[in-house]
Amino acid sequence: MVSLPIENLILDNHYAAAIAALENIFGKASDAGFGSAVFHGATIAGDSVEKKALEHYKNFLGAKCSGEREQAWMQTWKNVFTRANKGSGIVSELASISDAEAKRSVPLLTEFTSDPEAAASALASAFDHEHVKDLSVFRIGDGEAMSGLIVTAIYDDLYCCSVVALMD
Repeated sequence: MVSLPIENLILDNHYAAAIAALENIFGKASDAGFGSAVFHGATIAGDSVEKKALEHYKNFLGAKCSGEREQAWMQTWKNVFTRANKGSGIVSELASISDAEAKRSVPLLTEFTSDPEAAASALASAFDHEHVKDLSVFRIGDGEAMSGLIVTAIYDDLYCCSVVALMD
């Protein structure tokens, strides 16, 4: 019997189309540390949204987030939004972020894409999904020129998804 890597499990879950749409707009998981990427996979009971977001953020940064540089990449880390209950939807929730630094990064997800309408639709499909249990948005950056956001959701069935966008 051949076992499939965890990334292939997405093909059989409720979120396959939503995550494929996100990856089409924001790109697949990457350790480039610049631009945007989508991370997804299984989680375990008890994992918090912040723990998964931080894991995906560090994977995105790759070698840039090692040693002394890790402190610089973490100094801007801040939870800027947590969904309390089903609300107005992720696009409206992003627009409602009050943190000034994070607010400047919202267009990385909603406007500065090749197709803003498709980006909004993909974000809504993944993050307004009926199975989203927990969702938070975190401010990220290097404390100098780079800034951005990571949106992370954990679904009812112990699956998680993050979209990270980081630019200068």
